[in-house]
Amino acid sequence: MTQEIKNIKEILAGLVQEALVAYSRKQGAKPPDISIIIERPKNKEFGDFATNAAMQTARHFKKNPYEIAEGLKLLIPPNPYIQEVTAVKPGFINFRLNPATGSLILKNILALEKNYGRQNIGEGKKVLIEFMSANPTGPLHIGHARNAILGDSIARVLEAAGYKVTREYYYNDAGVQMKKLGLSVMARYLQALGKDVPFPADGYQGDYIKEIAGKLVSERGEALASKTDIQTFTHYAADHIIKLIDADMKTFGIHFDNWFSEASLHRNGKVDATMEYLKGKEMLYEKEGAWWLRSAKFGDEKDRVVVKSDSEKTYLAPDIAYHKDKFDRGFDLLINVLGGDHHGYVPRLMAGVQALGYDPQRLRCIVFQMVTLLKDGEQIKLSTRSGKFITLREVIEELGVDVVRFFFLMRSADSQMVFDWQLAKDHSMNNPVFYVQYAHARCCSLFKKADELGITWAGPEKCDISLLTLKEEQQVIKELERLPEVVKLSAETFEPHHITAYLCELAGAFHALFTSGTKDETRRFLRPDEPDLTQARLTLVAALRQTLANALTLIGITPIERM
Repeated sequence: MTQEIKNIKEILAGLVQEALVAYSRKQGAKPPDISIIIERPKNKEFGDFATNAAMQTARHFKKNPYEIAEGLKLLIPPNPYIQEVTAVKPGFINFRLNPATGSLILKNILALEKNYGRQNIGEGKKVLIEFMSANPTGPLHIGHARNAILGDSIARVLEAAGYKVTREYYYNDAGVQMKKLGLSVMARYLQALGKDVPFPADGYQGDYIKEIAGKLVSERGEALASKTDIQTFTHYAADHIIKLIDADMKTFGIHFDNWFSEASLHRNGKVDATMEYLKGKEMLYEKEGAWWLRSAKFGDEKDRVVVKSDSEKTYLAPDIAYHKDKFDRGFDLLINVLGGDHHGYVPRLMAGVQALGYDPQRLRCIVFQMVTLLKDGEQIKLSTRSGKFITLREVIEELGVDVVRFFFLMRSADSQMVFDWQLAKDHSMNNPVFYVQYAHARCCSLFKKADELGITWAGPEKCDISLLTLKEEQQVIKELERLPEVVKLSAETFEPHHITAYLCELAGAFHALFTSGTKDETRRFLRPDEPDLTQARLTLVAALRQTLANALTLIGITPIERM
């Protein structure tokens, strides 16, 4: 049975911990309570990994860090992965891996296949991730893509890390914007019937409003012409738009387990019940006829109104009720993916959760910055209200799902992003997603070429990986080993952009190997006159193909076989 290498860092940290226990015993001291940090040195001459454990424990042992490092070095247990351990000033311990580790890494990848990179840090904990949640007031535009792709990718990463994830879309079908939507559709409906009615000054201008009104005319004729209640128009439009949103999301490979209506919280009395619950806990107080949440008590800059003096509820009231409902459903962790315009809203939402009596660590709000679209050298502003926007469906049709997903994951959520339309359309190695997909396609083409040459790959167990001595080959192996570590980091930080960064680095290492040495790229990997070397390199390529496919699939991108 192939030995599984989940994370070299964890293995080294365990060895350092053993050395610390032994060193403490020799010093007659208790082992220090520290979190051991294993990092990759920026200067590769120092080795493959390093730890600053000696500097972390200098005060504990009351010794010079370098002296501690020298002592720890001698106590690190022998391990087949480690070739050399050195101590350097001011107190680092450096590790150089044994080249034989490459064989274990490649065999491990190929044994685990699609499971390589997956973790179990979540241990089955239930997570609800709420994302998108755009008001159903119009078609999705490219600005919505960042929320959708970020939320879905976080969900995918958490699933790969052992969490049980539920995806939820919470839509506002009870607020002011929905009223404006209803008024807009009603006006266009009446105009379609030939009636001279004004269009609301702050209504939704897009052609999609006319399309919805036209559909309503074809279905209901003039039956609604005398209707003054806008709810019929609002509900009709919302249902139509939600179906469009769902279709767009499915095209993107995104599905939602639940669609949650804000209006349902009001209809079933959960908002009122939550307000009464908070009153009972003395977390609400009355002032000037309004009810206030004691949010300042939990770190907000001031207390917030939840029920106005005219009994109208603010946005915060149903939001608190919604989060209570989430916890009542038994979720261990809640994740909200929110646009940058919600940054100031997070503290009051966190205060509401704490006022309910929940641990604030059980709610994580991921706030992403808005997107700037650059097309033909011109910055395009995105506005559903004005009707001037490029729909998400148009983006998918012109650029493709893979390109859009990859581009929106190349930056951290809190970074400003410029979406360069021309670069996204470029089908060359200048385009990051094609750069990565080309690496996977090259791997597939090498196996196809091997078949044409009558070369059969014997598998990882029947090859000598020690023949892979080129520095470019060793660099590819080191990059391959990193995937579990990157998945773990992405899951712990809720930052899937680490996956795209890793993919670019891994692809770069392979392209460097592919284009090095002989001009005959195929000859570099397939040498009938050197069968042992050919088998070793095919094993490397097979592990690379599997790792690229796993990482791409992890963020919803197709690993293509030819370009």
